[in-house]
Amino acid sequence: MIEPLAPFSIRGFLWYQGESNCFLGETITYTYKMEALINSWRKLWNNNAMPFYYVQIAPYYYTKAKGPVTYTEYAEPELREAQTMALQIPHTGMIVTTDLNDDIKNIHPPFKWEVGRRLELQALANTYGKRNVVFSGPMYKGMHIKSNKIILRFKYTGSGLESHDGKPLNYFTIAGSDGKFVDASAIIEGNEVVVSSPLIPSPVAVRFAWTESAQPNFFNKGGLPAVPFRTDNPLKFTLTHN
Repeated sequence: MIEPLAPFSIRGFLWYQGESNCFLGETITYTYKMEALINSWRKLWNNNAMPFYYVQIAPYYYTKAKGPVTYTEYAEPELREAQTMALQIPHTGMIVTTDLNDDIKNIHPPFKWEVGRRLELQALANTYGKRNVVFSGPMYKGMHIKSNKIILRFKYTGSGLESHDGKPLNYFTIAGSDGKFVDASAIIEGNEVVVSSPLIPSPVAVRFAWTESAQPNFFNKGGLPAVPFRTDNPLKFTLTHN
């Protein structure tokens, strides 16, 4: 279906897909399939640098749906993580939609115009070279432990980090060496977030938006939501092609 279009001149691709892969229980296999898809389309157009911007799937109750596997509330975060891993493929970009479903019993969120606008921001900044365009929400960069707290660092902070609704940051959890995560306090300090819980005196890991129903309020001041992540046992993806 795509090959007949290859003679036509295009600037890049916009891609919105992933729900079926979540239903199939895929994780890292999704990332390699994305790599194969992107490479094959770029080969058709004879342009290895053709931009490919895509949409991370929105919140949805996969645990309440019928499918070929048994779903846990972590099936969607794991698929989202696989989508995030695809950013290692050159000339790609991803937008987040955790805030764009007003009914998470509906797999098709209604705010498609905002999906389009966020994809536009990616293209304006990274394809058309527009300066001063905030094109991504905060993305986890690293962490360090200080006493009973974990300090998280981020890229794509724009002009600063914020709680989008003015309430305390939500959907942060923290765990000690036993791997049992509990709800955590998360406080913005500059371009960092300090995470802690009185129940975890010696923390080792943090997760953010690590559930299918998460609709967190952690944004940058450019109005873009943070990318879900975990600091423990993240998926590993290695490029298979140049």
